[in-house]
Amino acid sequence: MTQLNTSKSSAGCRSNRMYREDGDWFFKTREGDIVGPFQEELEASTQLEIYIRLISSGLLATEEGLR
Repeated sequence: MTQLNTSKSSAGCRSNRMYREDGDWFFKTREGDIVGPFQEELEASTQLEIYIRLISSGLLATEEGLR
Protein backbone atom coordinates (compact mmCIF):
# COMPACT_ATOMS: atom_id res chain seq x y z
CA MET A 1 0.00 0.00 0.00
CA THR A 2 1.35 3.42 -0.94
CA GLN A 3 1.51 6.05 1.77
CA LEU A 4 0.76 9.70 1.18
CA ASN A 5 3.54 12.20 1.59
CA THR A 6 2.19 14.45 4.32
CA SER A 7 5.27 16.61 4.75
CA LYS A 8 4.78 20.32 5.31
CA SER A 9 6.24 21.18 1.92
CA SER A 10 3.71 18.97 0.14
CA ALA A 11 0.77 20.21 2.17
CA GLY A 12 1.90 23.83 1.92
CA CYS A 13 2.05 23.70 -1.84
CA ARG A 14 -1.43 22.27 -2.08
CA SER A 15 -2.90 24.65 0.48
CA ASN A 16 -1.81 27.53 -1.76
CA ARG A 17 -4.03 26.05 -4.43
CA MET A 18 -7.15 26.07 -2.25
CA TYR A 19 -9.19 29.12 -1.37
CA ARG A 20 -12.57 30.12 -0.03
CA GLU A 21 -14.91 32.52 -1.78
CA ASP A 22 -18.46 33.46 -0.76
CA GLY A 23 -18.55 30.54 1.69
CA ASP A 24 -17.54 27.91 -0.88
CA TRP A 25 -14.18 26.18 -1.39
CA PHE A 26 -12.28 25.98 -4.69
CA PHE A 27 -8.87 24.83 -5.87
CA LYS A 28 -6.68 25.95 -8.75
CA THR A 29 -4.91 23.49 -11.02
CA ARG A 30 -1.43 24.00 -12.45
CA GLU A 31 -3.13 24.34 -15.82
CA GLY A 32 -4.97 27.40 -14.51
CA ASP A 33 -8.42 25.84 -14.13
CA ILE A 34 -10.59 26.54 -11.10
CA VAL A 35 -12.43 23.53 -9.67
CA GLY A 36 -15.40 23.86 -7.32
CA PRO A 37 -17.46 24.95 -5.56
CA PHE A 38 -17.28 22.60 -2.58
CA GLN A 39 -19.20 23.22 0.63
CA GLU A 40 -16.48 21.95 2.94
CA GLU A 41 -12.72 22.45 2.99
CA LEU A 42 -12.21 18.70 3.51
CA GLU A 43 -14.21 17.91 0.37
CA ALA A 44 -12.13 20.37 -1.68
CA SER A 45 -8.91 18.96 -0.25
CA THR A 46 -9.99 15.40 -1.02
CA GLN A 47 -10.95 16.29 -4.58
CA LEU A 48 -7.64 18.10 -5.06
CA GLU A 49 -5.77 14.98 -3.92
CA ILE A 50 -7.80 12.84 -6.36
CA TYR A 51 -7.11 15.32 -9.16
CA ILE A 52 -3.36 15.26 -8.46
CA ARG A 53 -3.31 11.45 -8.46
CA LEU A 54 -5.24 11.28 -11.75
CA ILE A 55 -2.91 13.79 -13.44
CA SER A 56 0.19 12.03 -12.07
CA SER A 57 -1.00 8.65 -13.30
CA GLY A 58 -1.84 9.93 -16.79
CA LEU A 59 -5.49 8.94 -16.43
CA LEU A 60 -6.70 12.53 -16.80
CA ALA A 61 -5.87 14.38 -20.00
CA THR A 62 -4.55 17.93 -19.80
CA GLU A 63 -4.29 20.62 -22.46
CA GLU A 64 -0.56 19.86 -22.72
CA GLY A 65 -1.35 16.16 -23.18
CA LEU A 66 -3.71 16.93 -26.05
CA ARG A 67 -1.15 18.81 -28.17
